[in-house]
Amino acid sequence: MNRWCRCVGALAAALPAVLGACAQPASHELLGSGLVPVGDHASPRGPDPSSDPAAIAMQAVEDVSAYWRVTYPEVYGGEFEEVSGFFPYGPDTEPPPCGDPPPAYEEIADNAFYCDGDDIIAWDEARFLPEVNERYGGFTVAIVIAHEFGHAIQARAGAIDRTVDLELQADCFAGAWTAYVVDGDAPTFQPDDVDLDQTVAGMTAIRDAPGTDPNDPFAHGSGFDRVTSFQDGFENGAEGCSEYDDPDVARDTVEVPFDDQDDNQGVDEGNMVLEDGPDAPDGVGLLTRLEQDLNLFYAEVFNQLGHEWVPVDDLVLVDPDQDSIECGGEAVDGEQLEFLATYCPDENVVVLDGDGLVSELYALGDFAVGAEVARLWAQAAQVQLGVINDDEAGLQADCLTGVWSISLSDPESTPESKLSTSPGDLDEAIQGFLLYGEVLDEQVGTVFQRTDALRTGYRQGYHGCEGYAPLG
Repeated sequence: MNRWCRCVGALAAALPAVLGACAQPASHELLGSGLVPVGDHASPRGPDPSSDPAAIAMQAVEDVSAYWRVTYPEVYGGEFEEVSGFFPYGPDTEPPPCGDPPPAYEEIADNAFYCDGDDIIAWDEARFLPEVNERYGGFTVAIVIAHEFGHAIQARAGAIDRTVDLELQADCFAGAWTAYVVDGDAPTFQPDDVDLDQTVAGMTAIRDAPGTDPNDPFAHGSGFDRVTSFQDGFENGAEGCSEYDDPDVARDTVEVPFDDQDDNQGVDEGNMVLEDGPDAPDGVGLLTRLEQDLNLFYAEVFNQLGHEWVPVDDLVLVDPDQDSIECGGEAVDGEQLEFLATYCPDENVVVLDGDGLVSELYALGDFAVGAEVARLWAQAAQVQLGVINDDEAGLQADCLTGVWSISLSDPESTPESKLSTSPGDLDEAIQGFLLYGEVLDEQVGTVFQRTDALRTGYRQGYHGCEGYAPLG
């Protein structure tokens, strides 16, 4: 969150400008290799890697080519011109024929790219694709190829724009192709091959470092920008993606550089201090600020809805080894408190496992904590509005969290707020969905659905959240 933020390491050295190069993982990988929550609190949700990622890549070449043979004439007119060549490479192979002389392996290791001048797509088959396959599953390998095809489409369509806008358009095109697979129209990939949650994981990890300037000539987008562009293509098709490139209009992204004037007081390894005390900014920690801010936010939302907000009384952190609480008129203690995150309507309090859950979320970043607390405040609002039992109430809570998130980025609209967002915050929210979504609430929805709900609130405001259930 702003003024007390964390800066993840810079991206790897940029490739030569001749390459349509794609982003490298930030040096501090929030996901690491663990896509399964710690402990025994959730079912495993790790990747399903292919035994042959090289074959997956070539299968993707065939399927994505088939998609664009049909789609390119529909979107841009004219016949689709086949890509001139596809070149997997490694340290012991001939370099792909891109430029004269072609790049050395050290310059293009751990990457995939489209070479505009020679109209080829190339990928590191020795290191990059196997790692993507192992960490994020076989279908994410195919997404890498589909993204690079997006750059080939841009070359054919004459697209001109900022690098970040073109990269996000390529993500959008990849999403449109994925919908084609899900609809059962692809020649070889089947709907069951698609793992959208793993795609979210890969895009969130392979992103620009927080604080990257969107005008940087090598910017590719934050995790939130990349995932939401992919979702845009998945939902609206390639025709919607075609509107991304406009040299006269900078696309709206959440990627912003850090403010050098930000006050770093109250930082603990880049995050705002959780508890009140002398180490917190002005003595007030993140948890107190969240409680104050969310009550102010929902007072304003309820005012616009014509209702009166009853503030949540308290935000309570518990230690499962020591504490016992009352929730819904029943005593809760011991193992029942482990990884607990709930709103207790009878007591009008929000309760979280401070020793386990909050600590693990805080390790991802302060906004991972903020987003989970905000989700529970949204549940309190739903209880007051009578929509908590709706089938899509869980997704609506994530949507309302997106509305709250955008309110933090506009200090003029929330002058009493003591919080504001900083670079990378929304990526932290998605990381929380990925690592702990099933632990927190099995009824909410998939990570892909939850991220889409967060995006809806962030982009459309609370009116967009009424698509999940009426708000009073």
